[in-house]
Order: sequence, then structure tokens, then C-alpha cells
Amino acid sequence: GYAAAAAALERAAELSPSRADQARLLTEAAAMAVFTGQLDWVDRLAAEVRGRSDDPALISRASLATGRLMALRRHHAAAFALLTRIAEEAADTRSPRLLEALAAAAVVRYYSGEESQRQHIEKLLGAVPDATVTGALRAWVPAVTDPYGAGASLVPALPGLIAEAKDDADSLTALAIVAWILDQTALAARTFDEAFDRWQAGGSLPDGLGCAVGWAYLEQGRWAEARSVAAEISAVASVAGLDHAEACAHVLDATVLALLGESADARRGAERALVLVDPLESRSVAVFARRALGLAAMAEGDYDTAYAQFRSAFTDDGDPVHYHVSYTLLAELASAAARLGRRKDAADLLERSARRLGTGVSARVTALLDRGRALLAEPEHAERYFRAALADDTGEQWPFERAQTRLDYGEWLRRRRRIAEARPQLIMALDTFRRLGARPWTERAQAELRAAGITAADGVVPSALTELSPQQQQIVRLAARGLTNREIGESLFLSPRTVGSHLYRVFPKLGITARSQLRDVIEGPLSGTGTQI
Repeated sequence: GYAAAAAALERAAELSPSRADQARLLTEAAAMAVFTGQLDWVDRLAAEVRGRSDDPALISRASLATGRLMALRRHHAAAFALLTRIAEEAADTRSPRLLEALAAAAVVRYYSGEESQRQHIEKLLGAVPDATVTGALRAWVPAVTDPYGAGASLVPALPGLIAEAKDDADSLTALAIVAWILDQTALAARTFDEAFDRWQAGGSLPDGLGCAVGWAYLEQGRWAEARSVAAEISAVASVAGLDHAEACAHVLDATVLALLGESADARRGAERALVLVDPLESRSVAVFARRALGLAAMAEGDYDTAYAQFRSAFTDDGDPVHYHVSYTLLAELASAAARLGRRKDAADLLERSARRLGTGVSARVTALLDRGRALLAEPEHAERYFRAALADDTGEQWPFERAQTRLDYGEWLRRRRRIAEARPQLIMALDTFRRLGARPWTERAQAELRAAGITAADGVVPSALTELSPQQQQIVRLAARGLTNREIGESLFLSPRTVGSHLYRVFPKLGITARSQLRDVIEGPLSGTGTQI
């Protein structure tokens, strides 16, 4: 109903006897008309605001509507030029709209991935007195424009900022997006959940990175919800001709489809996204699309195509095509390279990326780097990287990535005839893949387990187990095999006390009172050659 709402506001302005009220209503109409995709209409409304008011705040807000609409389409260079011109004019008049303009420009910078835009934003931001940068804007502009540079200082402040914003839906959504960009995925998902009803009431495309909620859900293993977000955004964007927003939705859905093993549908979605945008002006979509195409190829065992797609996220010189998204492909690139015998090229690129990122990287990217190093390292060095990638409990926020590392580690152990050590890693990986519905990876884990002497029966994790966290599920399954708390702790890099605490808490959830009953909760026995899971 965006068109109807904007038309009603425009009509209300025509009927208002006060020029000030007319300007205010026309400004609101322009903001609402953004989601119709009708740039001429938004431009006309903004021009009428300028003709009826000399209030710089209203004029700036109406002009910002034009820039926001342009950002949701495909011409990001033009959108950035307009938004930074508004910011420069606001800086000259000391208008509070300067920060709004910079926030919108930061979104375009994320979409385009253009380095010169970051420099321009930082220069303008330097003109803003620190005292005026509060709330969500305190985190938004630096996080969106330079997440790896800003993350170390912003992450500790995020919970407090979110608590302060709990009654402000716009700020809450913005901070959830910031949390996602900074790889605080669990915090992002919780904040999106808190803001969800208010967000829905405001429409399917909040200002800024609308698909961020879907990416947070995807990374947390909530794949059905991620697809639902993609469908809602695509429905609005396709009707309004918002090419970039529609492309974002297609590539989000394509990524889930690739992980589910629906490779043909994943390719269609990713290729549709690439048609909708200019890859040089929408580098974020382009790299996300290449990632989806690479995952679809991996699911089919086509490692040549997978490597080519993942490698395209970096230039020939090894620089990231997109300053944020490209680094999320490093572990996948290493996996494909290892299977093709291209370890040196991939290792050089990975270490170049690590040097560029420096010491302020998130736990997620650190784990991805360690997984990549493990896959590319000489045999005598690989294990320490596998263990490092699994050492931090915060990795449970990203269950699919965690399970990939466990699968790789279990495979590595099995091929060195360390069967007893390989089995727990493979079992935990299989549990996660089954729960997520990641069919190609489930099949690979089952094949590895068969080679390790265990036949994994088809089926899903029992419903009682799905209510537990991934780590709790892993502990329960290992305890059901008869492992002691100390042995479980050694497998999961936890203390025996922590393992015991988890078991104490999950017994009531599983409807049991003794450790001996755990085997009855699991589908079948978990130990012994030729037995079934």
C-alpha cells in the first residue's frame, strides 16, 4: 500500500491551508513513495517541498528520499553523488540531517564496495562534533563503511546501545544490522526477533540493508525463516522495480537453496540476481551471487567451477572485490583448492587476506581463516589449525560453518587411521547437517562415517534433541556412546565441569533422570563397527 499511502499524504498536502503543513506532508509522501520505485514521483514531491518551505531539515529529508530510492535500484554511483551532496550542504549549514545523509551514503558504500566512497564518508564524518553522534548512528556509519576497522571498538558497546533503543523500532533494526555486519550473529538475530513485529508493521524494506535479517537467520541455521524474508523483500521489490533490492533477495534465497542441495534452482536465482545489477556498482550482490554459485557447484562435486566462482571474489592481485563479503568465501575457496591440488595459490591469497584484515577480525572470520589454513597446510601442521577453528565456543553461532570444520577434521583424522577420534567429529557434523537439511553435506558425512565403520541411518534428529543447542546435542550424543565427561570435554574443547553442567540442564528437557537413559533418546546405538546412528 505504499502508493496509496503516498497519494493520500500528497492529497492531504493539497487540502492543507498551511504551507508549513503542506511541506511536512509532502515530505512524508516522498519518504513513503520510495517503495513504489517511481523516481519521477519522488523527485516531484521533493521539488514541491523545496517550493513550499525554506526549512533545511524538511528539504534535506525530502531530497534524501530520492537518494534512498536510487540506492534500492542499480545506479549506485549516482545515488552516492546525490547523498554526499546533501551531506555536504548539511555540513555547511550545520544541519542535523548530515548524519542521516551519511547513514544513507554508507548503505550505498556497502552495496557498491567502492573504496573511494569510504574515504569520502570518513572525511565528512570528521566534520561532525562527537557529542552529536549518539545512539544507532554512533555505530551505523563506521560499521557499515569499515566493519573490520571499526569492529573492535564497536562490539563491546553494542549490547548497551541495543538496550537503549528497545522502544525505537528504527534504531533497533539498524543496530541489529550493525550486529550482523560485525559477525555478532546471535545478538543480531535476537535483536531482529525483538524488532520483527514493529519492522513488519513498517513494511518489508526497512531503510538500509533490508536482507541483513535474512543473512543473520541463514548464518544461525534458521534457513526457512531466511527464505521467508527473501520472499517478502522480492515481492515488494519486483513490483516496484527496485532492482538491487530484488537482486539481494534472489541471492539470499539462492544461497539457502545451494545449501539444501537444490543446485539448479540456486543457479537460476543467483544468475537472476546478476542480471538485475551492474556488478561494478553492486559488488556486494555480485560476490554473494558468486558464493551461491560456488556452493551449488560444491554440492554437486564440481570443484573446478566452485573454485572459479569463489576465486572471483578476489582480484587477480588477491585484493577483495568487496571489503566485507569476499572474506566470507576464504574457507570455501580453500576447500575447493585443496581438492584440486591448488593449495599454494589459495594459501597465498588466504595469508594476504589475513594480513590485510589485521588483528581486529571477528571470531567467525578467525575460524574461517583457521579452517582454510587447516585444509591447505602440510599434514604436520593441519591439526593445530583444525583445533584452533573449533576452540572458541562462540562458533556455535554459525552451525553450518562449524559442522563443515568438524567434517573436514573428521575426514582428516580418518585418513590418518585415527578412527576413534574421527567418529565424534563426524557424528556431530552429521547431526547438524541433518537438522539443517543440508543434503549434500549430510551425504558426505554419512559416507565418511561408513568409512569409519559406522552406518548412519536415514532420518532426522529426534524432536526432543532439536530443542537443545547444537553443542548440547553433541554432548548428549557423545554421552550416549558411553564417553565420560572428561572424554567429551577433550573432543569438544570444554572442561569436564562444563560438560556435566550441560548434561544436568538437558536431562529434564529430554524427559530422563539418568545418564543410562540417554541411549533411548537417540535413534540407535552410536558405537561399534557396522552399527547404526
